[in-house]
Amino acid sequence: MRLHRKSILACISYLQLPIRRVDCFAFKGGNLALLEGKKRLVSIYIDKEIRPSTSRLFGRQDDEGGDDEKRPINDLDIFGEPKDAKQSKGNPWEEEGDIRGPDRIKSCIPYILPLIDGDTFGKYIYERIPPLGDIHYVALRPIVEGFEAAPALIIVLFVLFSLGPRFTNQSREVRFNAQQAILIDVALIFPSLLGSAVAEADANLPRSILEPSSNFVWYFYVSLVIYCVTSNLRGKKPDQIPFISNIAEYAIGPF
Repeated sequence: MRLHRKSILACISYLQLPIRRVDCFAFKGGNLALLEGKKRLVSIYIDKEIRPSTSRLFGRQDDEGGDDEKRPINDLDIFGEPKDAKQSKGNPWEEEGDIRGPDRIKSCIPYILPLIDGDTFGKYIYERIPPLGDIHYVALRPIVEGFEAAPALIIVLFVLFSLGPRFTNQSREVRFNAQQAILIDVALIFPSLLGSAVAEADANLPRSILEPSSNFVWYFYVSLVIYCVTSNLRGKKPDQIPFISNIAEYAIGPF
């Protein structure tokens, strides 16, 4: 029994020997204050260097070290794109912009009015560019002929776009586009009156004058319509037309 106890004590002393050799904090008669200072420096190094690096690896802060500094959080996916960007791509009608949802389509409808009233100015262009003439003949010409057969319909359409959005509680963007389409249509009255006056006076003007003048008016209002429609479909308010956009903004009021 005594031999068994001695063997146990010998094993314990043998195991404690390497621990004392590698223990850097073992007190061997040195200065106790110096020992405590070394321990404090090592703990500070662990708190400020080792723990933040491991916490940053997993994208979170470590509050145990007493470091209140905000650290960057990795919000990118494996492809380097923001994780929140995928959520906004779910529904194209909910993207950010001045015009959202179905209002993008509603804002484009009133621009059919200047396309109908200004159709006559494109007769030379349709002759010069046959593919464009074919598209006009299929897409727009039936509508134009229908309104020419019943001239009162164009007046009804004009009043509908002028007052309809206001009384049906449409959004401000829809009302703005309706007023702007009406103003573009009103701007076509002046070249139309000028052309009618020339036709009634039997002024045989050469085609070298009539064609560029007519083409200029067509390019003018078609470019405005294309700008407004594309801006609405992208969700941007088409308010960059000089004079016309300012008048339309004033017509709909602040609300």
